[in-house]
Amino acid sequence: MFGAYFDEGSRDPERQAHRFDRIAGRYDLVNDVASLGCSRRWTCAFARAVVESVDAGPADAERADADATSVDRAEGRPGDCPALDRLPLRGLHILDVACGTGTSSRALARLGADVIGCDVSEGMVTEARRRETGRDVVAARADGRCGAVTYCIADACDMGFADNRFDAVTCCYGLRNMPSPVAALEQMRRVARPGAPIVTLDFDMPSGTLLSNAYRLYDAIVLPLVGGLLTGHPSDYRYLTQTIEQWPGRRGVAHMMRVAGLRHPQCRPLTKGIASLNRAWK
Repeated sequence: MFGAYFDEGSRDPERQAHRFDRIAGRYDLVNDVASLGCSRRWTCAFARAVVESVDAGPADAERADADATSVDRAEGRPGDCPALDRLPLRGLHILDVACGTGTSSRALARLGADVIGCDVSEGMVTEARRRETGRDVVAARADGRCGAVTYCIADACDMGFADNRFDAVTCCYGLRNMPSPVAALEQMRRVARPGAPIVTLDFDMPSGTLLSNAYRLYDAIVLPLVGGLLTGHPSDYRYLTQTIEQWPGRRGVAHMMRVAGLRHPQCRPLTKGIASLNRAWK
């Protein structure tokens, strides 16, 4: 059901790479403007979810499942970033799939993790590497306040990493763009060590007819308009709008995680359900 939920031809890895190559330079700027600044809060929520998921482990998740009445979780305050002084991810090796310009990879490295960020788009990877040369990033890494980040080009549905390699695997805004989200999750499961969490962040659809209709209108008009003005490629943002509209949301991702063989899937809506976090364990 979820293997190719939306026009599989448009999800060809080569076409995807070209599409994101064109918008790499201003991708984060468009996200900030179009989300009215929420994307930065969601990155903090994502970082907190990774820390909590590593700390919790599958045994704690199983106990939580026994007491739960819903797959949705409300874990902490979604806008808070974990404390930077204690580096809660120090010593962990994390794979960040569909890393884009490296925003999520750097968020994990700031918490001490050594991160490999991979993406199918050479333009995105080039932009991510460029940002690693920033003065603040270099200084933080030099004095031990930041883990290492390396980037590579890889197809999420056919990754060349060894089995059982990573302490956690993450994916922000990338799962819905893949030809087969389940195949990508199966790859994430393969490369994660036993008991490791897989954490995803993506757009979702708000609950409630009035709010969801307003969001669809905003998404259909504002995102292509802002994206087109800032990048010169409105068609790429019309495509992204379509992927959000067709995406089955957090409960669909929870189902995909089960199909991929992951345990104890949990999800949490952010900002009235405009985005959502999902996590599960190998």
